[in-house]
Amino acid sequence: MFFWSLGFGIWSFAGQPPFPAVATNAVTPPTFEQLASNVVARSKFERTQNTTAQFAFTKQRVLEEFDSKGKLEERKDSRQEWFPINGSPFARTVERNGKPLTEKERKAEEEREAAVRAGKRPARSPEATKRDKEWQFTDEMLSRYAFKVTGQETVRGRPAWVVEFAPRSKDLPVKQITDRVANKVAGKVWVDAEDWEVARLKVWLTEELTFIGGVAGVLRKFELLLDRARVEPNAWLPTAIDFEMAGREFLVNKRVHYREEAKDFKRAAPAPAAAK
Repeated sequence: MFFWSLGFGIWSFAGQPPFPAVATNAVTPPTFEQLASNVVARSKFERTQNTTAQFAFTKQRVLEEFDSKGKLEERKDSRQEWFPINGSPFARTVERNGKPLTEKERKAEEEREAAVRAGKRPARSPEATKRDKEWQFTDEMLSRYAFKVTGQETVRGRPAWVVEFAPRSKDLPVKQITDRVANKVAGKVWVDAEDWEVARLKVWLTEELTFIGGVAGVLRKFELLLDRARVEPNAWLPTAIDFEMAGREFLVNKRVHYREEAKDFKRAAPAPAAAK
């Protein structure tokens, strides 16, 4: 499905880090430039940590597709166990649609795990690689938006600075189809005031979008909510994603709802040694 691929293209967001880059306090809100500097410094540190590969946890995923009348057409539900193998995160599916795997499915998962333990990695599809490149958060992409620090709120008992953003203008450049969506979204980001990590992200479509004059389709709704949590000092991981998209693809109206929840985090590997 075109809209489903488009939506998931957007996804594709321990130790003592060298931050904050600019000191702030809980009374005076930082400027967006100060906050962004701190978040970038934290992000650079995070890329050296590979935090997901340090923990074992479970993840539940649910994908639902509805027709134009709101009737459920298809539902896919899976439960996974995540854990590190050779320094990389690995997901083993243990349940589908509320039932244990069949013998054939279980053997396929065992073979996939054995291959990874032997050092083999499945190649990413060209489509997935293309989506990753299209949706990288570059300076050019961020320049499309106007940002404003609007205050402080509490997220899971921790203070967080709230940043709101919206398209900078109604006439932004379009080089590829994903730009059309990026140019029409607004949102809010909650940044942890102590660790400078993104604790929550909410994005929504500001207006209806048509593709090829409405012939290829219409995107009427796009909403994304991402939650992240501090599972240990200096270790943050995504805990929930809720994503909904509605529109028309050619002649068929569809609504897609995807959600996932990760929990039961347990450290399974030591954090990388801090750089000296």
